[in-house]
Amino acid sequence: MSAQTALDARLLEAHAQGDTRALIALYTEAADTVVEAQAFYLTHAYVFALECGASEVPALRARLAALGSEPAE
Repeated sequence: MSAQTALDARLLEAHAQGDTRALIALYTEAADTVVEAQAFYLTHAYVFALECGASEVPALRARLAALGSEPAE
C-alpha cells in the first residue's frame, strides 16, 4: 500500500467516524505530502478547524494566504 493510499484510507476513516481533530491533522498532512493539491487539502483542514474553533486556524489561514488561496489580512 502506498503512503498516499494509506493516507486516503485514514481520511476516509476519520470522515466515517466524524473525527474533526483527526481530519484537521490528516488534511494538513496531505497538504504537506501532495504539493500539487496543497491548497485543496489546506482548505479542507481550514474549514474543519473553523468549525470546531481549533487552535490551528491562524496557521492554516496563513498557509492559504501564502498560496494566494485566502486574502491576506
